Amino acid sequence: MRFPTLRCITRTYVPPNFRSCDILVLPASLTPSNEELITHGRVIAYGPVEFMPEAFLRGCIDYLVEPWCPEELFYRALRIQMPQRMSINHIEVLVLPGGIQTADRIVHLTAVESSLLSALIKAKGAIVPRSILEQLIPGPCSATPTRKVDAHMARLRKKILRCLSSYIEDHPSSVSSPLKSARGAGYYLITD
Repeated sequence: MRFPTLRCITRTYVPPNFRSCDILVLPASLTPSNEELITHGRVIAYGPVEFMPEAFLRGCIDYLVEPWCPEELFYRALRIQMPQRMSINHIEVLVLPGGIQTADRIVHLTAVESSLLSALIKAKGAIVPRSILEQLIPGPCSATPTRKVDAHMARLRKKILRCLSSYIEDHPSSVSSPLKSARGAGYYLITD
């Protein structure tokens, strides 16, 4: 069984050979508020229970309260999902926490955009109803239809196209957005 690489570091910078699927295990007192690390990596912090809220505010995905054992860390690492892969216009796209990546480009996504994209990927080309997508967007629910889903989807569509831009430059007439709207029903994602 394959699982993410575990790297235990005690420095507050990203190692040069750091990969997006690695899990960093850091003491809570050294957990950086470095946006690049949180966006590209998965950080599990450890320490006293009183440091837990601050660690999650800084972007950690899990927290081990001391004392903890290596077996607990191992099983928590197994629980963390590896990045998803999808193919769009024959281009391999890696869906990371907080972004999407091709061989030559990384585009950052907000938490809302990531959850919307994840829902579309899980649907495997089927239409995801607007009501489901609205539930993934934080904020007050409204009985009347709003445009907030459309606004987030427009931004997500632009970011997906930006990620595929090197392919689009080579094949401008053959590329359209893989994120499609089903008028009045919802959205769906076309993958290879």
